[in-house]
Amino acid sequence: MWATVEGGEEKRTGEMDTGQTPSQGFTGTVSLQLTDLLQMFCLSRGDLLVRVTSGEGTGTIYVHAGQIQHAHTEAVEGEAAFFEILGWRDGHFEMLPYHDCGQDSIDKPWEHMLLEAMRQRDESLAAGQAEGVLPGDFDGLDDNMAECAALEEELDLVFDKLEFDAQDFQDLPSGEVPGESQVPATTKVLVVDDSSFFSRQLQRMLEADPDIEVVGVAKNGQDALLFLATKPKVDVITLDINMPVMQGDTTLKHIMIRHPIPVLILSSFQPQSLPKIFEFLQVGAIDFFSKPTAHEDMNVYGRRLRDLIKRASQAHVSHFKRWRKSKLDASTLLSDESQVGRRILVILGAEGAYMDWFRLPLATLVSRGLVIGLQKLSDPFLARYCQLIEESTGARTEPLVRSMWLKPGSFFFGNANQRVSLNLVSDTKSLGVEIPSSPELTWQNGVQVWLEQLASQAGDNLSVFCLSATHPLPEETVEHLLNCKVKMILPQKHGLMCTKLVESIAAFAPLYPKQVIWANPENLTEVWLKDE
Repeated sequence: MWATVEGGEEKRTGEMDTGQTPSQGFTGTVSLQLTDLLQMFCLSRGDLLVRVTSGEGTGTIYVHAGQIQHAHTEAVEGEAAFFEILGWRDGHFEMLPYHDCGQDSIDKPWEHMLLEAMRQRDESLAAGQAEGVLPGDFDGLDDNMAECAALEEELDLVFDKLEFDAQDFQDLPSGEVPGESQVPATTKVLVVDDSSFFSRQLQRMLEADPDIEVVGVAKNGQDALLFLATKPKVDVITLDINMPVMQGDTTLKHIMIRHPIPVLILSSFQPQSLPKIFEFLQVGAIDFFSKPTAHEDMNVYGRRLRDLIKRASQAHVSHFKRWRKSKLDASTLLSDESQVGRRILVILGAEGAYMDWFRLPLATLVSRGLVIGLQKLSDPFLARYCQLIEESTGARTEPLVRSMWLKPGSFFFGNANQRVSLNLVSDTKSLGVEIPSSPELTWQNGVQVWLEQLASQAGDNLSVFCLSATHPLPEETVEHLLNCKVKMILPQKHGLMCTKLVESIAAFAPLYPKQVIWANPENLTEVWLKDE
């Protein structure tokens, strides 16, 4: 909520009682957000009472000794009232002398409360927004339908050219691409978010790591493009979805065309947000990460975000290939279950791999054996993502979220974030998966648990295909898999946004030339089933 603070007369709306006469001091008008005002008083450990009046209601917020103590509206009080007040779109407020209300209904730190208020506001905007984007302008480019269509055409041309250029390197056995960028010593970040409060908190959180520097902050897409036009050194961009002037999706398209830099979508997400996230991933976003909630451990959140930012800086945006849905060739499918082999294919993906799944011939693969996909993906999005894969590839896709038996004929898709116990029954071509309640694992550690158990039980019937990921497999894990006769199938690096996973396995190719082999989505089935 924006409001106007006027000075020069005692007790006027938006003014604090300073004890000065009207002839003393300066007079003027300051326009600021309510979140900025609350942050200022909390940082100063001050006392404040703010009375807010809006077309949506009236409410009061109490700040005591730098902490948000209590809030109430006409209908509710406590945290619910605070979030309701901060969610109002407009209105005005009065800053009044503090008095003890006799209630302490809010006990969370003020930083958590303001961050949660911003997150809920973003969710509200996303829920109420129409399918179109808000109008904006940058050098005569408006977010209307005609301009969006032109932007899509230009984006297609850019991606087509990148894919054409990549053909020069596809025959190299190791998939090496000349001129690949190195990991920067200091990761330079551009923050794009319309909340000045969140941008400041994000900058403080990121720069807690001396190897990360926020080099710019933009309030909307137009400001971001103007900043990038000055050609600063930027390694990663964090981009909000819902912003005034120019929305996040339009901004991302301009970035991919003019300044191809890794982009991390940083916004407030719900499971129903996935179709919108999917649009961003389709035009080159490297990954997405949710804004923090009031119940989140900010130290843990900060570590995870900083790690992702540094990993995202390693992405090769020029390797991105735009996905186009193709028709399923039913002639390649097997209908006779007796012909289904005992082979198991595990497909791994993390950062930058979200669109790679849709390029795979999954309907064909699941008709030839047991196929499991392990993607770094938050569990709330898993079911909807499975639906998108099934709708796009024709392969029946089931989420891996509970203990279950896996058999050929379906694609089983999940996140390797929990410790599992696996039981392979060769006679029935089925795999028992038990997922007990246990602390969450990192994607990398979870993948190791899956692969090491499967290698010990399936041996040379197991194959692994790698997609984009910034997480390498430890040398000892790769060596164990190869000693168990596992086939490691790798795509060419020019088709991956993040190559660390492939690189960690490709290093073993000279020692295991018959097990570390190369394939692409088009010939993956043939390579997987070779020598069956």
